[in-house]
Amino acid sequence: MHKPNISPFPQARISAQRDRRAGPVRGWLRAAFINWERRKMIETLRAMDDHLLRDIGIDRSDIPRVVDGFTEREIRMRPVSSEVEHDYRRRREQAA
Repeated sequence: MHKPNISPFPQARISAQRDRRAGPVRGWLRAAFINWERRKMIETLRAMDDHLLRDIGIDRSDIPRVVDGFTEREIRMRPVSSEVEHDYRRRREQAA
């Protein structure tokens, strides 16, 4: 007699079991990666000059709160390229 819960094809059964086990691991890895990107974004923003932060509308004390409000897509973005930051500092030094 055929049991309804067990696949008659062993490979399909093994594949289905592998997919179920991968779910929690993938979820954990995804959460760990997003948390790492969040910390990286906070470090990048904290490394910026106060004037540059003010130009983009962020106060230094609000950085963690602002980053916590970002979506996953926004967290993956780089706030300012190194060339833009370098140009900004160079222009500011020339003006002083």
